[in-house]
Amino acid sequence: MTLSQALALVQRRIDAAQRRKIFLACGFQPLHLVTLIQGHFAERFPNQAAEIPTGTYGDIEGTLATASRCEAEAAAVVIEWSDLDPRLGLRSAGGWAISGQADILKTCHERFARLLGGLRALVTRMPVALVPPTLPLQFLGHTASWQSSSNELELQNQLARFLAEAALITGVSVLRPSSLARLSPEASRLDALMELRAGFPYTIAHASAVASQVVKLLFPPTPMKGLITDLDETFWSGIVGEAGVRGVSWSLADHTQIHGLYQQMLGHLSEMGVLLAMASKNEFAVVEQALRRDDLLVPGKSFFPVIANWGPKSHSIAEILRTWNIGAECVVFVDDSAMEIDEVRIAFPAMTCLQFSAKQPAKTLELFEKMRDLFGKPAIHPEDALRQASIRANAAVQPAAGNSLDGEFVRGLQGRLTFDCRKDPANKRLLELINKTNQFNLNGVRLSDGEWLKLLQDQNSLVAGVSYQDKFGPLGTIGVLAGRHVGGHFELTSWVLSCRAFSRKIEHHMLDYLFNHLHVAAVRLAFRPTDRNQPLQQHLDSLGLDGDANAEMLLGREQFQNHLEDLDRKSV
Repeated sequence: MTLSQALALVQRRIDAAQRRKIFLACGFQPLHLVTLIQGHFAERFPNQAAEIPTGTYGDIEGTLATASRCEAEAAAVVIEWSDLDPRLGLRSAGGWAISGQADILKTCHERFARLLGGLRALVTRMPVALVPPTLPLQFLGHTASWQSSSNELELQNQLARFLAEAALITGVSVLRPSSLARLSPEASRLDALMELRAGFPYTIAHASAVASQVVKLLFPPTPMKGLITDLDETFWSGIVGEAGVRGVSWSLADHTQIHGLYQQMLGHLSEMGVLLAMASKNEFAVVEQALRRDDLLVPGKSFFPVIANWGPKSHSIAEILRTWNIGAECVVFVDDSAMEIDEVRIAFPAMTCLQFSAKQPAKTLELFEKMRDLFGKPAIHPEDALRQASIRANAAVQPAAGNSLDGEFVRGLQGRLTFDCRKDPANKRLLELINKTNQFNLNGVRLSDGEWLKLLQDQNSLVAGVSYQDKFGPLGTIGVLAGRHVGGHFELTSWVLSCRAFSRKIEHHMLDYLFNHLHVAAVRLAFRPTDRNQPLQQHLDSLGLDGDANAEMLLGREQFQNHLEDLDRKSV
């Protein structure tokens, strides 16, 4: 993004109704970096605008303290070498004499420790995007430019330890240097003239690259939920129906290692809690036998469902989506055939379709990087390990629940709910549920880390995570209630329930908790219809509320109790 493009975007958002404040903490003059962050933010959020307060030039520690007192939604902390010791920058006359380099290393070590303290204080107020030094380290050592000096390596070692500790702080997201390097080569980052004249060290191109990564770190896209893979020439090399179960391969010895790498990637995604399924044009019995091979690099049981037939791939994928009960926009499809990809893309325009290129390993490695971006998440939760098993259990529950004419089936599940109202900023599972759930979602409103943190800090707020388990096993945390006490009623602003928990009447118990455990007279629901929350709308209709109204609605205690009594009578 050029500076003029950023300015045009910012100008068009000057009257935006929603303005979000992002504090920029850096030791240099921020100048164009402010405008470019605003531009990339406006590009990402077309109806919003970003305000960017900044701190004091040359005082990164003081600026972190100022940020902690600022009412901002998020903070970008951009560190350069001169912030650690002015002698490492161009504007200092202190020098980098060999005799003083040990003192520089000592100063940097102490500064890193204080910066960690500043980050820990700041992250209690807002999420932080941390950008480590991006400019070349100009002078530190006595070697030629092509040889690393011991002092330079020691400073890099200090930086690595600092970043590793910072990454362990909940709420701090550290920029990956290699990601920035793809956008901005190191040789084109420094604008020495601007640094010496104005204290702004970046070229416009580099400042734009940094700004784009800051926006991604602070407002990451919602991760995809599931991946559907083809088998022949994708999951393995060869056509299993022709070569036989032992004729397909994925090893270095067979020159088919790229398929083995793909299997390892799928195993990695499975451990992250990504749903995996297979859609193949094959005989099911042959596929089933092949998936029992003990040399697979990802166990065959990691995939559910596995659909193999001779019909169109789009029909198999439709069945998988019904089993998972999630939308096509949350799913990635991988196949080696461009024709199959086109057929699926036409049937599911919202689905992300990626082509596997076994004969072009470089392209396949690019595919892996794309998959990492699509499925990457800041943290892995215990529920992620339960997701595949719970989908299998839900596949068994749904038909039985659909055929049940009374409440006997639900009672037979022996279900147990747990409500956890601790306001723990480190528990990111609740925010993830709010931002990923579509079908049973009160309004589809996504919350940023900063907005969530402010809700947790509100003394009048309630945030409840809802966990569930029954005779089929635990589902983990599958629901969230969030809102504020206002007088004698409760303003429910977020209400979500995972699709994995449908058909168990959990939504009734969640409302019952609000009435009987919080002792409120009424619950005001901040409802808004979306193109995906029909299950929530149907539930509101059953409560006697108008599920088509785009407005808040009020549910009284007596109305809800009458509804429960009606359910009890119908189940008798």
